[in-house]
Amino acid sequence: MKTNGSIYVAAVFAALAGYFVYQWWFNPNRIVKARLGDIAAALSIPPNEPEIDRIARLAKLRKLATDDLHVKVGTTGADLASRDAVLAANASLTPPGGWNVDFVDVDVRVNADDTARAFVTADVTSRDSQTGQQTLDSRDVTLSFVKQDGEWLVREAEVKDLPKPR
Repeated sequence: MKTNGSIYVAAVFAALAGYFVYQWWFNPNRIVKARLGDIAAALSIPPNEPEIDRIARLAKLRKLATDDLHVKVGTTGADLASRDAVLAANASLTPPGGWNVDFVDVDVRVNADDTARAFVTADVTSRDSQTGQQTLDSRDVTLSFVKQDGEWLVREAEVKDLPKPR
């Protein structure tokens, strides 16, 4: 015969297990954050990247965005209005020492209508071609996501201008 205590413990354990499975597997915030990691990896350019690796990286980036992707870089920078234009711009980038993109300070807000916004700081680490010193460029970025065919895809990205020096 089971005691009431063991039934309660089993119920609490089942509830906790359900909660952690949801958080780990189904939580849209976690999925969008994972998608941000995929985007950062696809935007990172290794030094001396072979052509086949560049093509594979661009193909991965293509799968992470909607056809009507819109990317705006600051107030005077590029304003790209399609996924193909963004891919072409990325394909033309060949920094001599490569660079690494990381999204830090991530704040994801998922809406009920299968859209989400992510507010991140993009840290781009590269090497100065003349001195060989490591350089860091940080920019605030806002990304808009939409869920299409069960996948979270980036639809818009806005890279903010650097703050003006005082």
